[in-house]
Amino acid sequence: MDREGLSKIRRAELLARLAALDQQVQAQAARAKHVRDMGWNAKLSEERLKALQDSRQLYVSALKHLLGDDVVGGNAADGSSGDPPGP
Repeated sequence: MDREGLSKIRRAELLARLAALDQQVQAQAARAKHVRDMGWNAKLSEERLKALQDSRQLYVSALKHLLGDDVVGGNAADGSSGDPPGP
């Protein structure tokens, strides 16, 4: 396989990882909301959500540096705004 083919595979893998991280952020946001709605102490759920959101932001920043702004416009996997879901 040539360099261009490997580059495309790496790019696809990086974007798939971003999509997986987005799913984790969304799932954790739903958990934190459920905990709050139940009236339970949501501090741990919200801390985990914040950590995932921070990780996503760093990952997007690194992808923009590696692949360019045109490739990662927030969530390159689905074209969303890139703003992680809030609590």
